[in-house]
Amino acid sequence: MDRSLVYAAHTGHGDGASSQSPASRPKLDRIFNDPDGVVEDGVRGALLAHPDIIVETANPRVVKRAKTTGRRKVGVITGGGSGHEPAFLGYVGTGLLDSVAIGEIFSSPTAVSFLDAMKEADMGAGVACLFGNYAGDTMNVRMAARDAQQAGIKVETVVATDDVASAPASEAERRRGVAGEILMWKAAGARAEEGGSLDEVIAAARKAIANTRSIGVGLTPCTIVANGHPNFAIELGTMEVGIGHHGEPGVSVQELGRSRDIAKLMLEHILPDLPFTKGDRVTVLLSGLGATPIIELYVLYADVADLLKEKGIEVAHRFVGNLFTSLEMKGATLTVMKTDEELDRLMGAPAESIGLVRVGAGAAAAPAAEAPAAPAAKADPVEALVKTQTGEKYVPKSGVPVSETTKVIPALVDAIVKARDWLSEIDGKIGDGDHGINMAKGFARCGEALGANPPVMEKGLDALSDSLMAGIGGSMGPLYGRFFEGMAIPLRNVEFLDGKLFAQMLDGALAGINSLGNARVGDKTLVDTLQPSVEAFHKALDDGKSFEQALIAMSVAAERGRDSTIDLVARIGRASRLGERSRGVLDAGATSCCLILQTIAKELEAPARKHNA
Repeated sequence: MDRSLVYAAHTGHGDGASSQSPASRPKLDRIFNDPDGVVEDGVRGALLAHPDIIVETANPRVVKRAKTTGRRKVGVITGGGSGHEPAFLGYVGTGLLDSVAIGEIFSSPTAVSFLDAMKEADMGAGVACLFGNYAGDTMNVRMAARDAQQAGIKVETVVATDDVASAPASEAERRRGVAGEILMWKAAGARAEEGGSLDEVIAAARKAIANTRSIGVGLTPCTIVANGHPNFAIELGTMEVGIGHHGEPGVSVQELGRSRDIAKLMLEHILPDLPFTKGDRVTVLLSGLGATPIIELYVLYADVADLLKEKGIEVAHRFVGNLFTSLEMKGATLTVMKTDEELDRLMGAPAESIGLVRVGAGAAAAPAAEAPAAPAAKADPVEALVKTQTGEKYVPKSGVPVSETTKVIPALVDAIVKARDWLSEIDGKIGDGDHGINMAKGFARCGEALGANPPVMEKGLDALSDSLMAGIGGSMGPLYGRFFEGMAIPLRNVEFLDGKLFAQMLDGALAGINSLGNARVGDKTLVDTLQPSVEAFHKALDDGKSFEQALIAMSVAAERGRDSTIDLVARIGRASRLGERSRGVLDAGATSCCLILQTIAKELEAPARKHNA
């Protein structure tokens, strides 16, 4: 993976210059220079404001602790989208996290950033990676952990699933990770600071999140600056109960009541779920969502504390403030964790970070854990999967000269960049509205890196794969990164492109997608476009059609597959939590996949006709 593509793209915003003219800037009551550079500018400001707590690394999307222990200890890391500050970089510091990977607004960090955060945190005793339950984070962590193990770093993971509103208790593994992640980081960070082994740190994190429940209440929407408008609405005088940190719909919309009514409602969702009962000792974390006045949080906390006391539940530790936000959304998230002797000790342990400072006696440091033996390297699964799916290496003797395929990647870049707003609008109807923004960034960066003399299709696909996996967070970065990597593999060391080879390229793209997930047709994902397109291309060839005719058949199938997602209910990814509310809207991934396949087809149809491929 060529990291220069992403590293270069993440610099250049610090001087306050904007890539947009004043007239084209979004008209918002917000503070920014370039709407596409908010994350870079914000991270730069945080580093300048807190040099005694966090410092930069070679990767501009990774920050680490300024103060180290000077001894071998387990590294504790996380990563997540920006816009939730002080999460995630705000919890890097003593007794908490050692490093953090930073994503775009509401979007997962890339696998490269997660890997670099693991390397920065590694002190020879292993790394605990603790993150939220979102598809993009899961994919990117999995890829990074595999690469870290190949580099001799032992990585163990824990996924937070504390949001009771995002799935029933019987499907707890589907729940989102929200503000309860902070208590997981606190427990694991304190245990690592004590000198616990990797297994002990992971056990502390698992115990913390298993005993933690959260729910959010939203009062107003929020706006991603680059979008320029909210992606959802909350009517004045109402509240969205169970809202997610990206604006995901909750379980109900109700009339906004008094603070005590809100506290009672939140506890009614949380307390039965574990359950919490009379005599329990708990830690309470009450976080504003960004625009809630602190005094109102204290009003709400007082009611929460009163109600818990009435139920005979003792609050042992409490944290109140804007601790895990959602840009400028009004509302609050309530988190309650049942403590035992160990969690009580870890919650009270000293900590120092931007978002949380805890003064305490601390615990005597235990001996540092022994460094684990380096794990055996594992082969990259994509090339093996592509070879299995495409069969023996096929080398055409005629067809479209590969030297005539230099226009394909520039055409893809142009198509995606032009569709930026459209793709984000589609995504905003059942997602967080960042699909077009992130895709356009990744494709544009690749186009800039390739310059005025783009390479042949194989090299261009590899460059596009590298750019997307290194520069786009969320799930689309790794998915499309593997998609284009899989397409490029059959093209290696061949001089001509014909229908049979392109069929293998499509098989490679599908294999790349399958290497990361188990989406099937009907799940409302890009597979609803890709699978029928691959099948249509193969069928056209089997029926004796030419390369050009097979490309046309693929384009038609891609459009049908894209349009089929309108009537589907999402079963995978963030939109799956919406249930029936995801019906009636195109899937953004299926839409961008259709655009990609149709653009490739358009660029190859004329050469295929010319050379009778």
